[in-house]
Amino acid sequence: MHLKLLCASFREGLTKKMRIMKITAILLLTVCMGVSAKSISQTVTLSEKSAPLDKVFREIKKQTGYTFVYTAKQLAKAAPVTVNIRNGNIRAALDLCFRDQPLVYTLLDDMVIIKEKAVAAAVEAVQANAPPEKVKGKVTDAAGSPLIAATVVIKGTNKGVVTDANGQFEIDAETNAVLVISLIGFESKELTVGKDQMNVVLAPKQSELEQVVVVGYGVQKKVNLTGSVSSVSSKQLENRPVTSVSNALQGTMAGVTVTAANSGQPGKDGGVIRVRGIGTLNNSNAMVMVDGVISSMNNVNPDDIESISVLKDAASAAIYGSRAANGVILITTKKGKKGTPQIVFNSYVGKQQATYLPDFLPSWDAARLYNQALVNEGKPARYTDAEINKFRDGSDLDKYPNTDWLDIAYRGSGIQQNYYLGVSGGSDKSQYSFSLGMYDQEGLMEKTNSKRYTSRFNISQQLNDKLRISGNLAYTYSIVKEPQSSYPGVPGFTQIVRQFNRISPIVPYKFSNGRYGSISDGSPAAWLESSSYGRENYADLLGNVGADWEIVKGLHFKPSIAYTMRMGQTKSFVADIQYYNVNGDKTFYQGPNSVTDGNTTSNVVTLQDLLEYGHSFGKHNFKALAGYFQEYTKYTWNEGFRKNLLNNTLSQINLGSTDGQRAGGYAYEAALRSFFGRLNYDFDGKYLFEANIRRDGSSRFSPDNRWGTFPSFSAGWNVDREIFFTPIKDVVNNLKLRASWGELGNQTLTGFDDSNYPTYPYYPYITTVSAGQNYTFGGTSSIIAAGIAPVNGANSNIKWETTTESNVGLDAGFLDGRLSLTADWFKKRTTDILIAVPVGSVYGLNAPTQNAGIVENTGWEFTAGYNDRKGDFSWNATGNVSFINNKVIKFVSDEISGYTIKTAGLPINSLWGYVAEGIFQTQEEIAAHAKQSANTKPGDLKYQDRNGDKVIDTKDRQYLGNYYPKVTYGLNLGGSWKNIDLTLFFQGAAGVKTYMDAGKMGQIGSSVGKPTSALLNTWTPSNTAADLPRALTTQQHNDPSNTPSSFWVKDGSYLRLKNLQIGYTVPQNLLDRIGIKKARIFYSGQNILTFSGLYKWIDPEAPASSSIYYYPQVKVNTVGLNVTF
Repeated sequence: MHLKLLCASFREGLTKKMRIMKITAILLLTVCMGVSAKSISQTVTLSEKSAPLDKVFREIKKQTGYTFVYTAKQLAKAAPVTVNIRNGNIRAALDLCFRDQPLVYTLLDDMVIIKEKAVAAAVEAVQANAPPEKVKGKVTDAAGSPLIAATVVIKGTNKGVVTDANGQFEIDAETNAVLVISLIGFESKELTVGKDQMNVVLAPKQSELEQVVVVGYGVQKKVNLTGSVSSVSSKQLENRPVTSVSNALQGTMAGVTVTAANSGQPGKDGGVIRVRGIGTLNNSNAMVMVDGVISSMNNVNPDDIESISVLKDAASAAIYGSRAANGVILITTKKGKKGTPQIVFNSYVGKQQATYLPDFLPSWDAARLYNQALVNEGKPARYTDAEINKFRDGSDLDKYPNTDWLDIAYRGSGIQQNYYLGVSGGSDKSQYSFSLGMYDQEGLMEKTNSKRYTSRFNISQQLNDKLRISGNLAYTYSIVKEPQSSYPGVPGFTQIVRQFNRISPIVPYKFSNGRYGSISDGSPAAWLESSSYGRENYADLLGNVGADWEIVKGLHFKPSIAYTMRMGQTKSFVADIQYYNVNGDKTFYQGPNSVTDGNTTSNVVTLQDLLEYGHSFGKHNFKALAGYFQEYTKYTWNEGFRKNLLNNTLSQINLGSTDGQRAGGYAYEAALRSFFGRLNYDFDGKYLFEANIRRDGSSRFSPDNRWGTFPSFSAGWNVDREIFFTPIKDVVNNLKLRASWGELGNQTLTGFDDSNYPTYPYYPYITTVSAGQNYTFGGTSSIIAAGIAPVNGANSNIKWETTTESNVGLDAGFLDGRLSLTADWFKKRTTDILIAVPVGSVYGLNAPTQNAGIVENTGWEFTAGYNDRKGDFSWNATGNVSFINNKVIKFVSDEISGYTIKTAGLPINSLWGYVAEGIFQTQEEIAAHAKQSANTKPGDLKYQDRNGDKVIDTKDRQYLGNYYPKVTYGLNLGGSWKNIDLTLFFQGAAGVKTYMDAGKMGQIGSSVGKPTSALLNTWTPSNTAADLPRALTTQQHNDPSNTPSSFWVKDGSYLRLKNLQIGYTVPQNLLDRIGIKKARIFYSGQNILTFSGLYKWIDPEAPASSSIYYYPQVKVNTVGLNVTF
């Protein structure tokens, strides 16, 4: 039954009102500050001996109602207090408490404000020498409420004052002097003195625990979180010359592994994100939501991002049910704020270069190795010594060249540039934000390019006291260009990369007559320099509108509707090429020319309704959420092909011949409907509980199995709020224990022929028919008639994949919040994995999908941070590390592909091959060993006979390691001194293997012989201690691709300086003269330093399967500018 869905999306807004009263400022201070109370008594009776000062404060507050404003850092410097007073006034009691202390106090109404003596001295100095003329001003919070006892100091002096009960101040200062305004619990601000009244607005300074984290359908304070959620702010992403958001996340969060793409090609270099391991044998991608709407990271400008949260465990992600089995990534974009319009301009420009390129040998060494390989196989050498010398001396470049094919390949400019303009502002009732962005990346190879144009508009309007509406509109237009090969049947760009990495240096780039040299496959240089091209254009539109209606106090109804559209246009034009020899005679032809045009359209409409209610009574706090969600998706794909165009200049498809033309296409519709709810409860902030449940129905399953229910439960205990914790709270400021359990679902599978039709078959439970199935009629005079027939097997019994996850964690803070620690242990088990189970040939159809697999991930995650300040110097460090073990628990049939395997008991796609025991040195050693092959000779690899049957065959292959890292880590170091700032970001992996196939080591041959320098150290009778076995050319028993073994498995662990950034902020007094609020210039380097144990030309981040199709990753050096008006 098809689910009819109307449309929608989510937009979450949270607004809070505060009553205007004198204590507004105090309510915004950090948790270490006191809370104002009504005066109870004006006399004090105390008798304490060597008591902590904060204990005395609590007793005075209890007797008088006075609120004490201070920080834990201030009290750390105080000595214990001995005091004995009976029915004294508060000032007398305070005088006794502060005698011989490094602190002083100020009484303001019913508050006692604590300051260090140095600050107080500054205030007294200016008061004692008050000049006749004063600069006047007022300090308020964002809501306009006056801030009492804020310190206003002239920068570089000890002169200062404090604000009065109305937040006002007067101070003598010269024009253009800089005032530093500060208050406990608020961010400090520096302003230049002008002639007008100074109105200063301070923003609250949030402690780490008070910071708000975006979670499913809402936000929560970190102190109240019971699930496992990691987050990064815009500050951690800004000014890095990354091509995509996914690459920017690498190494920033524990449990979030980002592996490099299979290519560094512009527009196709986005990293692969895995949250807590590879969760399924199908699509393991995390769900991405942008401002509450399911979207893609590629559609977000990194400069637009306010924060990113990753929901890692089932408790935090279960509210998203069927989409959340592999984690949820929540991206929140920047919104407008109350205040005057603010204009931000960011830009950078830089140059790329390859991180590593293969160290291929020159032609004379390649020829010598080819001779050596031929002789090792009992064949005559191909080149004489005289011919090898001709390669070296360059005397006959037509016949004996030394072609540097990589130099020809990578002649692109590599220029990368980014520009961003943002405007934001608003009033009490209306806020807005608008941005434009342009990103342009020229590739290392000519004709490779990626461009991205972005725009985003956010608006929020308070219509009345009960109703707020908001909207978000984003548009992204991206273009990817690449050359195309003329290789018959394989016209893609990767074929060009492949041929540049395999064509021998003994093949000339061009003959002296100007014609291209070539091999039987053609010439990659001819392809690159031809008029062939590939182009991909994508337009993405996202719009959503939402409202927040407070029906009664505490009860909010939040409906929203969203629409996303993605339109793609692809074009591949392949020119024909005629090849010639050195004499100018025709040799072979690659053609005819052809063009393929493709179009895709995706439309998604979502509708969502949320009902929220929160209430507190006494120490009990409740919050409940109920929601409804539905989604409708329609996708279409069409493609047309024609060949024999008029020439190689005109590439429109209508100019091709109708002879041999073809067309293809498909479409699908899908629907999802969901009901969900969440309950939060806490008692006095100590004991926390959360329960989630979601019920999803998908049109991709039969009616009997359509619905799945996904619950979760989590609990937390803020231990630091217990009375017994008080003695150690000066050292351990906060400590929270938490645990969770939950279930998640997955409906996204990898279907048959997925590489050609990404969503086919989209409905695996329905028997479908396919066109293009021909029938024969007529007996001996038969004719062929076009028809349709079933192709894929169907299974109406398939159901949801289910992921069950348990998590135990703790969060702790030390040393007045300067040191923080988070630790988690998790176990994630996915059952009923959807797999196409092999069937016998008599079945007649492609294998149907079944629930037939189980995968498990277990691991630990740790995150620690430290920050401090001393004078003008501040520094911080944040590190994270994850330990993840992945294992297939159940798999119906071993699946071996090259040197990897999927089988029960091992990690997904484990390395699989023979165990190499060394290199045979003598014929006697070969005779005494199990039989390998008739061609085995001294110098060949010796393989272990694991089953003892005296024969080396496939039964002797075993597990050799895993290319997915068991350990990933990141370290972010930062510091600033006055106007200079420095950031270093390291990222790495351990417990990971890589495979040295022929693409990495090079090949020995004639026209496609391209050996690397590693092959110079191969076994010979005179070099028996060589690193590598003897050189061969056609025999395969030492070949890493055809005879995989542990000999070619290497440790892929690495440490990389992922980003280095140095910035300088222009002094404010200079900027004020030209009307600029802030300006910063910076240098930023990406991938600039790497440590690994691999050959110097191998990038440790390159996928194990990259081989000769690999377009290199890049290192980037940029300079940039940030300006705020």
